[in-house]
Amino acid sequence: MVVNQKELAQCLGISTRQIRNLRQEGMFQTVKGDRGYVLETCVQEYINFKINAEMGRSASLSIERIKADHEEVKKNISIMKLRRLRRELHEAADVEAFLSDMLLRFKNRLLSLPAKMAMQVSGEKDLNRVIQILSDDMREALEELSEYDPDEIDGAEITFADLEDDEDDET
Repeated sequence: MVVNQKELAQCLGISTRQIRNLRQEGMFQTVKGDRGYVLETCVQEYINFKINAEMGRSASLSIERIKADHEEVKKNISIMKLRRLRRELHEAADVEAFLSDMLLRFKNRLLSLPAKMAMQVSGEKDLNRVIQILSDDMREALEELSEYDPDEIDGAEITFADLEDDEDDET
């Protein structure tokens, strides 16, 4: 199907001026001896032109996206280092070791309670006094679970020098 410049512009959704510009760039060859364009060929050429234009643009966009993602990762690393410095964040291995140790001490403390309490309540006749002794010892054992010290989890103080050493490793 042969169409004129105005019809081709309407089919492609661009201006007649853009048709002329693209023709000067080597696209949209006219039919010999006629001033018309073969619609099927022109549509395919324009589709290829748009795809190539988008691919070239998307390549630069993907490089920009990669750089932006890299900056985002660097920002997140900095935030995590700051949280470590503020004692808001700990290494998983440190937390696991701390909790294992704390729960082991708690378990040993609970297992020692019956023998300790038996000696304390053996001569007591007053039931309220026995309950008080048992409650106090249980409360004391449970207090151990509520004690949290961020320095104890890490095992050492974190300094700015430590954080700077981490930065050297990343670059």
